[in-house]
Amino acid sequence: MPAAPGLAPVDLRPLTTSELIDRGFSLYRAHFAGFLLLALLCQTAPLLGQLLLTALNLNPTQEELTNELMVSPARFFEKVGLILAIIIIGQLVVFAFEVVIAFYISDAYLGKIPSVKESLGKLKSCLGPSMWTCLLNRVMIALTLIFPIVAATAIYFYSQVYLPEDFLPLICFAIGAGTLLVASAAPVLVVFMRLMLTVPALAIENRSGWKAIQRSSELVRYDPGLGFLYWGEMRLSFLLLPLFIIELLILSLTALPMAVHQFGEVVRHGSPGGSFAATPDSVTIASQILMFLAGSLILPLYSIATTLFYYDIRIRREGFDLEYMSGQLGERK
Repeated sequence: MPAAPGLAPVDLRPLTTSELIDRGFSLYRAHFAGFLLLALLCQTAPLLGQLLLTALNLNPTQEELTNELMVSPARFFEKVGLILAIIIIGQLVVFAFEVVIAFYISDAYLGKIPSVKESLGKLKSCLGPSMWTCLLNRVMIALTLIFPIVAATAIYFYSQVYLPEDFLPLICFAIGAGTLLVASAAPVLVVFMRLMLTVPALAIENRSGWKAIQRSSELVRYDPGLGFLYWGEMRLSFLLLPLFIIELLILSLTALPMAVHQFGEVVRHGSPGGSFAATPDSVTIASQILMFLAGSLILPLYSIATTLFYYDIRIRREGFDLEYMSGQLGERK
């Protein structure tokens, strides 16, 4: 397709999953500096939140929380409320910058010259809707967690009352419990996948709140006319799986300071079962900074994957490529 003045040639066509992955990494490499800058800004709020929690000693263990709940319930709920407030503020900032990154990706993918400054400027018109959409998105995900929570609770109480003692019934119980947990996780995964295009729907189509969530679900939802592997949920899962593996490998490095500290404690005390000293704040902060850097490298890849998938679905179902070409021809005239 001939490009309009000031635009690079754009190859808009349906892509396979492998082509989406390849094009996503190509886009990431071509605009690495811009993506890294936006991702660093995006991850700053969670990092500051974690550092604040560490500075205020608000990272208690489960045992400490339980003891405080028994001794001083008011202080317990005050501490939990403060922790939740810091986490929610961090999530709102991250979501807003994900919208900015979607603006940046859209410009780059459609052959324009992406600008960090212009992408940040576009956020002004949708900052309020971004906040509301983020909260609604997180509530939807939290509600689906009811299924695994109920399943795990049922398994726990059943094991307390009717736990088999013989080997074969015990194996059957373990298989049944595992199957129930997997089945209860299915709704969580489906809802999570269907919400993945909320940010592109908000940034590119200017939809917000429930409309953005509905649009995301509409684009990702399965098509009964296609095979199981071609459903939107499955294609998006296959697209995100390599990124998830890469993320696990990178984030494993963030645990290095903790691992070195624990190894030193084992050497010092002579056995893993000894009484270890609490992890110093310096080690905790070092791990948090490494996690910040790792998250900044990974975040743009997820945003690129979901935005390219958004365009691919619109090209397949709505003829977005023809719509975009006709728009460019109209501008040239």
